[in-house]
Amino acid sequence: MDSTCSSSRTRWMMSSPAAASRAVRPPAARHAPRRPTQPGGTATATVLRLTQPVAGAVLPLSAVPDPVFAQGTMGPGVAIEPSGDTVVAPAEGTVTTVFPTGHAIGVTLDDGTELLIHVGIDTVDMKGSGFQPLVQQGERVHAGRPLLRFDAAAIRSAGYNPITPVIVLNNAQATIEFV
Repeated sequence: MDSTCSSSRTRWMMSSPAAASRAVRPPAARHAPRRPTQPGGTATATVLRLTQPVAGAVLPLSAVPDPVFAQGTMGPGVAIEPSGDTVVAPAEGTVTTVFPTGHAIGVTLDDGTELLIHVGIDTVDMKGSGFQPLVQQGERVHAGRPLLRFDAAAIRSAGYNPITPVIVLNNAQATIEFV
């Protein structure tokens, strides 16, 4: 399958049929995430303490100049204005998606949390130019393991913004904290 990502349409064709069918559902229709519960079965918010996946200034998701990300349509998260050029694994987990264009990586953490790290806005249109994936789908990773390299200057010179959303795809109650 091919991989497309569009800010005007939240439509992804990922590398596996199961991932593709999960990705196109609205957030409310996704499988319920594993969450801690209080006595009596009431779900509580989850704070994910992660390694920052790319060096740079951490910003609220609302700072992303794309409404799909900024409004949390895909899920909660944060954004990073990158000063580095390497995306690393934020925690122990498995690489679930490596977009063929190299602009985004999906990781399922050991606790079942599904993360999307998306370098830049509309960078899928760069067709891989300026991106170098360093892992393959299915690989186990540890916190700090390099996942992909990117050229922020090439992204900017092509007319795109390199801001990098980090999104929790399967827990609408999650918040991210970098440690």
